Amino acid sequence: MFADGVLEATVDCLVELADGGAAMEFAIGTGRVAVPLAARGVPVAGIELSADMLDVLRSKPEASDITAVEGDMAVTFVEGEFSLVYLVFNTIQNLTTQDEQVACFENAARHLRPGGRFVIETSVPGSRCFSPAAIPPLKLKPRISSR
Repeated sequence: MFADGVLEATVDCLVELADGGAAMEFAIGTGRVAVPLAARGVPVAGIELSADMLDVLRSKPEASDITAVEGDMAVTFVEGEFSLVYLVFNTIQNLTTQDEQVACFENAARHLRPGGRFVIETSVPGSRCFSPAAIPPLKLKPRISSR
């Protein structure tokens, strides 16, 4: 996440995906991605659970145009229409249940304009990290959505 060139490439990709519209970052943190994205001309808003991280973000002069609210990315709503909602660096894994993750996807859909994009960056652990006995069977719950 901090390797040379990674942040620049991430921001380049998000600028393209925003396609001239506004972006919403779930788990905006201290603005590691949001600040350079806003500097590239993309209006950015964000949701962050940690008040301490928001304090750091708000202390940055270059973050003055970023709207950031304290709340849970799975349920908190921010007014506006966004062409891009993004969630980077494995943060989706902070939501540890299927219900929380589905709620996060639903919240992303509530924020997106028609044709908007929801981008999640995460890693998939190699199968060697798990023994077959340690992996419980996946029990998917059917969901019906109006979107």
